Amino acid sequence: MLAVFVIVLGFVTAAIIATASAAYQNNDGSIDLFMDTPAGLIKGFLLCMFVGPYVIAKNGLTLFIQDKIGFSIFGLCIVIAAVWSFCLGIISIQTLIGIGLA
Repeated sequence: MLAVFVIVLGFVTAAIIATASAAYQNNDGSIDLFMDTPAGLIKGFLLCMFVGPYVIAKNGLTLFIQDKIGFSIFGLCIVIAAVWSFCLGIISIQTLIGIGLA
């Protein structure tokens, strides 16, 4: 049960960061990466690292609904997103503990 909580926390963290990034960039919900400067490269890498599970699950579901990928590939997308969300959930919990909120 704890593992499910960590996965959900990681996925929610990814969704919040992706939504905040899209709102900050003032676009249609897609994530734009600016890799022309070293700072932009680092920021883009960190953004991809934290929004990855949300993007994989969202794009996998969209492609599955449009019949562009099969059920097995969709399942693989969900498994990858879940494992990545677990790792992100651990990072989120450690961050909350580090700043004294948990």
